[in-house]
Amino acid sequence: MAQRILVIDGSPAGDSACGTAACVVHAGDGLRVLALRQEAGKQAAEGVSLLAAEALQQAGWSRAQGTAPDLVAVVVGPGSFTGLRASCAAAAGYAVGVGCPVVGVTRAEALAPELDAALVAAAGPLAGWLVVTAARRGRVFVEDKHAVRTVNIADWQAPQEAWLVAGEARTELPFPSAITCQISHPSVEQIAAAALRRVRGELPARAALPVYVDPPEAKLPASGLRAAPV
Repeated sequence: MAQRILVIDGSPAGDSACGTAACVVHAGDGLRVLALRQEAGKQAAEGVSLLAAEALQQAGWSRAQGTAPDLVAVVVGPGSFTGLRASCAAAAGYAVGVGCPVVGVTRAEALAPELDAALVAAAGPLAGWLVVTAARRGRVFVEDKHAVRTVNIADWQAPQEAWLVAGEARTELPFPSAITCQISHPSVEQIAAAALRRVRGELPARAALPVYVDPPEAKLPASGLRAAPV
């Protein structure tokens, strides 16, 4: 029996900011995209719930017709603070509305199978792979198999080992020895596949909540918060 997966992604930041929603079917022959809505810009990432509604309508999926999603997959980071919050909220809302599970995956978790294959195919020995993606100005997110961190580009100290480097900001960090990989961002099929691996227990459990690496830019007022209304 086919499994219906709603994919939501508002993670890309900076010049790469965009919102993506797709309806993906998992059947015996693999994954197939039935509907895809994608728009560039910060506003699209923040309004990803509208893209999800349009994708569901395009695919003809609805609870009333018994074709609601069986699973919601959302990219939880790293990425845009507001985009992550909006996409995770949209994913949780749809999952609650139709009574299905919601699963979070990171960008590197979705890209890992392709990056692992690239490591095997590389000509020389490599220490591993890194996914470098846009953050705030002068900074990038660096994610490997185990963790994600934020790096100030000006303070970057490159490792001496050779690495496979992917991600849309892969050229922002200098390496003495690296293989640049053209892989930049996971496809909706890769996101759905990672979510299915998590459901099957092949990936450690992860809540469908934003992975915030940087602290929020907003600061409390100097006079403090106003008193709660009575």
